[in-house]
Amino acid sequence: MLMSLGQFIFKTSTLAFQEIQRQRSWSYAENAVANGRAKKQFTGAGSDTVTMPGLIYEEYGFGTRFALDELASMADTGQGYVLMDGSGYLYGVFVIDSIDETKSILMDNGVPRKVDYTLKLSRVDDERIEMQSAPQQEGSA
Repeated sequence: MLMSLGQFIFKTSTLAFQEIQRQRSWSYAENAVANGRAKKQFTGAGSDTVTMPGLIYEEYGFGTRFALDELASMADTGQGYVLMDGSGYLYGVFVIDSIDETKSILMDNGVPRKVDYTLKLSRVDDERIEMQSAPQQEGSA
């Protein structure tokens, strides 16, 4: 398993991605100061997005184009899904923002031999992960 998004498993036979691009930001309020540089006050976490570009070569056993339809059905629900890699690292709860796909090298019946895709995810409220975390023991730092 490369990664999972909810119950969807990314692996060579379903959907394999080439890389994971993650962008995280934090928010600050800026206050003007007379005769000086503006001061910044931390206001909290900003956006957290993940972009996963990949290729499907179905006839060679690398992915299936129907996996994109399964992800689209998940996106249609509007729900957030836990994103976790194969080592167990939790990224958080993410929604599917978009799925871009380009089908090329078409056979005579219109079936593509190659599908390039990009999956874009955004992090949302992840109380479910926080509730599942072990509480801190008294006296531990």
